[in-house]
Parts: sequence; structure tokens; C-alpha cells
Amino acid sequence: MENEANQNNKVRLPSVAFLVCVALSCLAWCIVNFSRDQVQTFEYKITCTSLPEGKKTCTLSDSTIVLTFQTKGLNYLTSSYSEENRVIDLPVSELIASKPKRSAYTFSNKELLEFLQEKGYVDLKIIQKPEVLTIYVR
Repeated sequence: MENEANQNNKVRLPSVAFLVCVALSCLAWCIVNFSRDQVQTFEYKITCTSLPEGKKTCTLSDSTIVLTFQTKGLNYLTSSYSEENRVIDLPVSELIASKPKRSAYTFSNKELLEFLQEKGYVDLKIIQKPEVLTIYVR
């Protein structure tokens, strides 16, 4: 009678071994999947900062920009890709430094891509929208 009670309280070893194998396989799948290069597209808001001397306002032709990044999967879990941090502070005085003085400045995707990569967006591969960004400074 005591043998039957002890047998009912014991956990069957094959079920424990199965659960351990499932847990290990899930862990291995996560490691492999997150270690691959991933391509993600995010929408960022643009804000103007550091206006040139004598200028008070800045208006953009488009207030959002769509960026495509390519990096390891685990990097997308960092806070820089989180939704509340998807804001690009565009230093206008640095961006227009090489252009002649005017009230409107136009930048192509290529110019913006190079500028943003210099400013620390190293995983940035493509700017999908807008094709051209115009900055109006008054």
C-alpha cells in the first residue's frame, strides 16, 4: 500500500526530461534567431535643433522620416529602437553649413543618409521616405 502512495507522488522522469529538452531547444532557437542580421523599418519624428544665428523658426517639408536598419536581432531590443525614442534631433546649423545662405534648403536621401550615419546611426542602411527633405528657416 505504501509503494502505491510513493509511486503516485513521484514525478515521472520521462516527462521531466522532455520538458528540459523543450526548454533547451527553445533557448537554442532564440540564440540562433536573434544572432542573425535582421532588417527593420521604423518611422521617426524629426525635430529641428541648433538653428543658425538670427533665425527663430524652422519648418520641415515632412515631419517624419522612414528609416531602414540592418543589425543583429538582439540590438533591436535596445532602447534606441523603442517607440518613445524614435525622434531625430536634426542640428540645422550643422546640416546647412556647407550650403549657401538662403531661407529654404533641400536635401536628398543620400545627403541625409550620410549625415545621419556620421551622427551615430551606424546601422542605418536606407531612407525610404521622404525622397527629398526641405528645411525652411526664418
